[in-house]
Amino acid sequence: MTPLTQILAIARAGNPARAWALFQSSGWNERNDDPKAFTLKGRLLKDQAKAASGADRVRLYGEAAEAYAAAAELERDSYPLINAAALALLGGRPERAHLLARQTLALLESDPAQGENVYWRAATRAEALLLLGDETGARAALADGISKLPRAWEDHAATIGQFELILAEQGKDAAWLDRHRPPPSLYFSGIIGLDDTDATLLQDIDAIIVREKPGFGFGALAAGADILIAEALHKAGAELHVILPYPVDRFRELSVAPYGDHWGARFDALIEAAARLDVLTELPDEAEPSIAVAVELADLVAMGQCVRNAAVLSSKPKALTITGLGDEPRPQHLVWANSGHDQNMIAVARKGGHRSIVTSSRAETREIAAILWVEGVGRDMLPALVNAADDFSSFGDACYRISPSPSELLQTGLLLLQHDPDCRISLLVDIIEPQRPAASLLEKAGDIARASRGGAILTDGKSAMVLTIDPGKQRVEEIGELQTASGPLPLWSLP
Repeated sequence: MTPLTQILAIARAGNPARAWALFQSSGWNERNDDPKAFTLKGRLLKDQAKAASGADRVRLYGEAAEAYAAAAELERDSYPLINAAALALLGGRPERAHLLARQTLALLESDPAQGENVYWRAATRAEALLLLGDETGARAALADGISKLPRAWEDHAATIGQFELILAEQGKDAAWLDRHRPPPSLYFSGIIGLDDTDATLLQDIDAIIVREKPGFGFGALAAGADILIAEALHKAGAELHVILPYPVDRFRELSVAPYGDHWGARFDALIEAAARLDVLTELPDEAEPSIAVAVELADLVAMGQCVRNAAVLSSKPKALTITGLGDEPRPQHLVWANSGHDQNMIAVARKGGHRSIVTSSRAETREIAAILWVEGVGRDMLPALVNAADDFSSFGDACYRISPSPSELLQTGLLLLQHDPDCRISLLVDIIEPQRPAASLLEKAGDIARASRGGAILTDGKSAMVLTIDPGKQRVEEIGELQTASGPLPLWSLP
């Protein structure tokens, strides 16, 4: 019997059809004594309802409601009970929704321990009041919950999404929810060679941050634009998420220290203030990449983290980039521009006398590319499945293909999964020498693919973020960790 946790992970990875098939084939659909099975059944039916339309959508919402209600019958818990109430409304049974909402309020009054935390207790009360038509009470309860945990952004976003469904079903205006939405996320970047005492530049940065009101900033901390923007974000109370292409000391040596002693203390202070610090690790058998390609990959990861954070919080991703007057846009900035997300640009005159850093005397032969690794599909079968079969190379019983286009390889992987949902596939984005990929990269791709239970393409966190940049094209979900010789590796799934 497939464990419920595994089925839930598959559903979260964006493959509800496979999750539902496993739920049924494992016999969970026949169980009537397990509240967790009923709760997961409600979740899976709700996912199906969201993808359906018309009468099927209403029916599936109704079935999901009854699954949650059954869970609440077995275990006194406000979570399945309030879900049952909301889904009953969406399933066309408003009277049933009112009954379950009143039961939820009674449970909250009788049991002070109900609710995962003070926010969820208040949000559950607000949802029950909203279902009962008491919008004034719902507004007050939601505001009270948010005031108690004001930075529980993901929880706030989940509540707002649920309230939007309820208000739409009730035919009411949802504009009042806007004041409670989590703030935007901001990707920041820019040039090193600028005058950090330029009052006009500093005022322009502050004005954009005041106007956009970002709650989160994603970028590196090179001397110059990066540090100036990061300092302004920190001063405004935004969370800093720092993504570096090299370990901290090496990045400081290359991109901070050469530009003046005053930058070092500012860099150190921002590292200390960061809510999160990510360093892009190198493959053990590869030399240090050139700073240009390393920075480009780190920028792409920062963009993806920004887009991902905004998506999770149902808010907006934005960018702030400082360029030199007359500069051609860097490749990563074209990626952001082509994504259609909002972008703020400031152009300034470059400061004379700054120098570039060269990390190696040899020419860089590597580039940012993707590798698609496939196990469980023989090379002799590939021509019938994908047009690019000749571009695959063999490695033991597996095969792989390298391309500068991750999206192209993703589509190839999805075609293979349509043919055989049980084949094991990974897709990684990294700094790769296409003609001679590092052995450690091939081993990593194989390890990740073999961790798959089928039905999805697996990847690592860095690659998942790069694949997230384009809106509406890729959905990624973190599904666990893979234990490797070099430590735990977060696993992400591409449906």
